[in-house]
Amino acid sequence: MPRTIIELQHVALLFCDREFPSATTIVLGGSASTGRRTPTSDIDLLLIAPPAAFDGQGGDATSVARVTHFDGERIDVFAYTVEGFTDWSERDFASLRPVLPILLTEGTPLRTGDEFDTLRGWAADRLERGPQVDDHARALRRYAITDLLDDLGDATDPLIIAALRSELFRGLAELSILAAGAWLGSGKWLARRLRAADPTAADALERFASELDPRAAAALASQLLERLGGRVDGDFVR
Repeated sequence: MPRTIIELQHVALLFCDREFPSATTIVLGGSASTGRRTPTSDIDLLLIAPPAAFDGQGGDATSVARVTHFDGERIDVFAYTVEGFTDWSERDFASLRPVLPILLTEGTPLRTGDEFDTLRGWAADRLERGPQVDDHARALRRYAITDLLDDLGDATDPLIIAALRSELFRGLAELSILAAGAWLGSGKWLARRLRAADPTAADALERFASELDPRAAAALASQLLERLGGRVDGDFVR
């Protein structure tokens, strides 16, 4: 029988007591904190701890990210000092996929240290501002999508068609999410963030993904691109 959220919280705390006993903040994230677990879901844990906690953990003096197993569960550990968390969060923001800030703000706190409110407030403020993407960066994405569309229209090799469709899906999904002023995700989180940010684009890409004929799929993708600013066909400085 799958564990309940309360049971998962208990496992997480037991793990932290064994591996990171000096952790001051412990946040349970992902599906383990929302009740959307599947049989293969892991436990996402964000920890804030003093530098001494990282001795012998396989990371550096301010952070360690590793996968381990405990009590029958696969645990994905994201452990940082305060400085390490802010540094890696800045990198996340720059990538437009702020995994750590979202984990901190949307996860379930199991233990909160003196730093918790400050870090969570800082992360929430940055997330609220949304991604900063200028017109040239958006045009560059449209340029790449235009190129993919042309390639898909000419492709006959099934393997190439599959690769182009995958890249087109990701490119159009990301452009739609950014156009809506939302942060990106990857994997299943790309689909979830797309559905939340732009349901119309999500429906269009679902039709695109379901269309077996590559020419018809390209036509569907072109329609969505037009809604997002259209093709970039003219002279363009990348």
